[in-house]
Amino acid sequence: MGVILCATGNGPQSRLVQTAAVEAALARNKSLVLLHVVDLRQLGELEESLLPAARTEMAWLGEAVLRLAEDRAQRRGVQTDSVILYGNVCDALEDYMRAHPADLLLMGEATSDEITTFARHVRDDLGVEVEFVAG
Repeated sequence: MGVILCATGNGPQSRLVQTAAVEAALARNKSLVLLHVVDLRQLGELEESLLPAARTEMAWLGEAVLRLAEDRAQRRGVQTDSVILYGNVCDALEDYMRAHPADLLLMGEATSDEITTFARHVRDDLGVEVEFVAG
């Protein structure tokens, strides 16, 4: 059995990506790993003294999102796991895929050239199929 990865965030589109990942796992008879990346750059400039608290809070929020998504997937009969990653989203996802081979990565709609380039790199260099879920 192969593995499908679902990169999920905190926004409303994340639920669409999670749902698509569950459907893909069921259709392909694969397990699902839900990934959430804590990237403090998304918060903009913060005082150095606030960074530890911000990291903790973002990880807590990510864990809540992952637990809810795992529960929904498991109720549909999908074998799941979830992982919190830290750092730049693209770098963290690539590092994870290098250490844990996967068949498919589902992500939210590409909203930047960085994400489009990343998806091409994942497909061409890591051999992982990438699907964007439009919202």
